[in-house]
Amino acid sequence: MAELMPLEDALRIVLENVKPLSTEKVFLKDALGRFLAEDVVSDTDKPLFDNSAMDGYAVRFEDIKGASEDKPVELSLVGEYSAGTGENLSVEKGTAVKIFTGAPIPEGADTVVPVEFTQEKDGKVFIKREFKRGSNVRLRGEDVKEGEVILGRGHEIRGYEVGMLAFVNRAVVEVFRRPKVAVLSTGDELLEVGENQTRPSQIRSSNHHMLYSLVESAGGEAHQLGIAPDEPEKLLEVLKRCHDYDIFITTGGVSMGEKDYVQYLVKEVGVDVKFHKLRIKPAKPVLFGTYSENKLFFGLPGNPVSCAVAFDLLVYPAIRTMLGAKEVFKKKVSATLVKGFRRKDAKRREFARAKVWFEGGKFLCEPHPKQQSHMLTSLVESNAYMVVYEGVNEIKEGEEVEVVLF
Repeated sequence: MAELMPLEDALRIVLENVKPLSTEKVFLKDALGRFLAEDVVSDTDKPLFDNSAMDGYAVRFEDIKGASEDKPVELSLVGEYSAGTGENLSVEKGTAVKIFTGAPIPEGADTVVPVEFTQEKDGKVFIKREFKRGSNVRLRGEDVKEGEVILGRGHEIRGYEVGMLAFVNRAVVEVFRRPKVAVLSTGDELLEVGENQTRPSQIRSSNHHMLYSLVESAGGEAHQLGIAPDEPEKLLEVLKRCHDYDIFITTGGVSMGEKDYVQYLVKEVGVDVKFHKLRIKPAKPVLFGTYSENKLFFGLPGNPVSCAVAFDLLVYPAIRTMLGAKEVFKKKVSATLVKGFRRKDAKRREFARAKVWFEGGKFLCEPHPKQQSHMLTSLVESNAYMVVYEGVNEIKEGEEVEVVLF
């Protein structure tokens, strides 16, 4: 039996064979979740002019020195400024301008006194507290300067970035293309959702629906190919469609059974197999290969949990790399184990499903009681993988563990 490949070697092989895809331009409304293929610079200084951070009164600092509740300073009002105003007012000695948040600072003023520290009466305003020079004034360019890079290549466009792109007047941005990812389940025993069960041995197929959603969640463009039977001729016809996609994922057909045809048929469609079977638990019988130019094939196990683990560890970073992301792996944190974990076989690295939460200033972790690879409940009732390294049979309560967050 060939030696099982360590996960680090498998990851290195996958990432050596993947690169960001070509780029395309999209409208701002379609940019959410994409990754920039360009540096975005500010079109102007932000803010473009000195403006008020508060509702209040624009004054000269020299005029409000020593102001207090007992000895308020009296200033004459010469007008008011609101956001978007076009008036041309100036503040001279002994005067003030009523101002609203976002309005430009009038010529001559250098400080804004918030309205709650003032009293207005008969064209006068009484200042009841001294403020430092420049208080409550937003200075031109203090956020970003004209021409400054505000979003770099590889930056993910979230809702915040959409707002920033609009702020710098970008209606169109250049992003990396989303990979087209095909998802196919294999097996004579599988039933589609809604299909009538005619034999007790038939099982409801969940993997291709789960993978479709995981691909979309990762940022890929998922294409559902359904279920293929364990018949070499029919399966081969579906596999030949791999050249239409950037990534082709199958589930099932990569273990040691006599009907596990995928591992053999992929070679007939031009897949160069790079590895098959890893030293991990679950998801040992993973197959990975490349075809055409910069295209990837993943043969994932049929057990649902194994399928999900293989996707998260290998397919997810491949998709994120194709998308041009800077961070391609799921987040890892250290957590304190609240319940001991023990296993018999320590030859493989195990990714045990677990619940992680933050309490008392640290992350805590509790392994799920169900760890079999066919039990989907262990995934839906967990939010992380607890990593149990090779050679470790037991982790005691109170010890630190590494967890990979879903």
